[in-house]
Amino acid sequence: MDLKQLRYFVTVAEEGTISAAAKRLYMSQPPLSTQMRLLETELGCSLFERGQKHIRLTETGKLLYDRAQTLLKMESSLRQDIEACSRNEKDTIRLGVVSSVICTRAGEWISSFLAENRGVRFEISESNTYSLLEKLRGDIIHAALVRTPFPETEFVIHSLAKEKMNVVCPKGALSGKITMKRLERQPLILYRRWESIIKQTFSEMGLEPQCICICDDARTAVDLAERNAGISFVPASAAGLVRPERADCFEITDCPIESEIVLVYKENTYFPESVKRFTEFLLNINGAAH
Repeated sequence: MDLKQLRYFVTVAEEGTISAAAKRLYMSQPPLSTQMRLLETELGCSLFERGQKHIRLTETGKLLYDRAQTLLKMESSLRQDIEACSRNEKDTIRLGVVSSVICTRAGEWISSFLAENRGVRFEISESNTYSLLEKLRGDIIHAALVRTPFPETEFVIHSLAKEKMNVVCPKGALSGKITMKRLERQPLILYRRWESIIKQTFSEMGLEPQCICICDDARTAVDLAERNAGISFVPASAAGLVRPERADCFEITDCPIESEIVLVYKENTYFPESVKRFTEFLLNINGAAH
């Protein structure tokens, strides 16, 4: 099994037929069919359910498809890094950013950096923290701007900003001073990884929260609040996602929870010069600490 064979396999899986895949790969059908049979023989399992018109992936085939995509992305990233190193030119910065940061702090940082570094190109991957950490492990991205909390990892971590927790509520649902006590009986929407921390904070105050929904993304939490589903706990910068005609955003005056925006990357990894400049830029403008 090699990368070329995996590329053939991924193309067949995406096209659904050998003929369509062969056309996309600019090759004839017989050698492509042979390669797929050889791959199944080598792995000792069936990767496809073959029908009269289309082929579908077996469960094993789906697993191989997911892993093959990761390997092919890693190969592409490696090629870009090697080419950039050999040319000694400005390079693409592959940056992961969580949704609650890209529309606020990260947008400001990236635009400011681009204004000072013409010719640099960003490839931004938007996802949740855990997904971005996996992309870092696979060298699919150079670095990521994510939020705490997450378990201690093998990455280098620099704190860039600390934020209080806010609530987003349907327009007019709340007003005045917002406290944890006032939120106790409200229908709450929480981030999955914040759930235990927020519930523990309520418990330490002798309060019992009413959680109606758990989600993984700030955009989802804000959207549900705007649709009158409940009241969402979000970091302060996520207020930039709120449409003021549909929802209100308030600071919780007595909530001790803070979220940190952090820069993370792998230790002792190769960085193109443009990535080095960007990380130094972030650390300088934020006075970041390890």
